Amino acid sequence: MHKCAYCGNTQPPVLKNIWLIPATLLVWLVPIAFLSHGYWPFFLLPAIALTVWSLIAVKRECGRCGRRLM
Repeated sequence: MHKCAYCGNTQPPVLKNIWLIPATLLVWLVPIAFLSHGYWPFFLLPAIALTVWSLIAVKRECGRCGRRLM
């Protein structure tokens, strides 16, 4: 169970920037398309970087006070 350290809220956290996860999946279509045709995808490293960035950017916040949960 999650509990906010600031306000004591025990409701599930709210995910902010959740739209980044489907966008990241769409970014992976380009390297996969190149790999399926037998080419080395030069977009592979940017896709990995965007994946790491989106995982960091999605935040769990308290539904009542809006502070970030760890």
